[in-house]
Amino acid sequence: MSVNPIPEGYPSITPYLGIQKAAEAIEFYKKAFGAVEVMRLSMPDGGIGHAELRIGDCPIMLGSPCEQGPLSNPQASPSVGLHLYVKDVDQQFALAIAAGGQVVSEVKDQFYGDRSGTLKDPFGHLWFLASRKENLSNEEISQRAAQMFQQA
Repeated sequence: MSVNPIPEGYPSITPYLGIQKAAEAIEFYKKAFGAVEVMRLSMPDGGIGHAELRIGDCPIMLGSPCEQGPLSNPQASPSVGLHLYVKDVDQQFALAIAAGGQVVSEVKDQFYGDRSGTLKDPFGHLWFLASRKENLSNEEISQRAAQMFQQA
């Protein structure tokens, strides 16, 4: 029996977050985004060696940073954000803020057809939450962008 080199249910890219308070982050992601905990490897010091969650149909891996690993908690300005499409962005955004997230930009309709907002989780990661409202062609998006920049 052969082993599939890419496990079933894993896309080509899976985010892996370094979070100092990983156990608290898991609970936040459950409350804020409806994450389901798939597995957790707890370390003797209480840290998380490795954990896997699912938000919708996407896996997210995370762990507590340690000297042996390359991950660290985000600094003052993260270089990566996680984009999450949801059915009702206003409702999900409100849940995430109630769970402890901080508003970076309020939810609003965007020129590219999404309604979206940005928040920072209590662990320093950026989340872009969105719901698609219009299906637009690249040409339509470009035209709207040009109009928006002319008005600015």
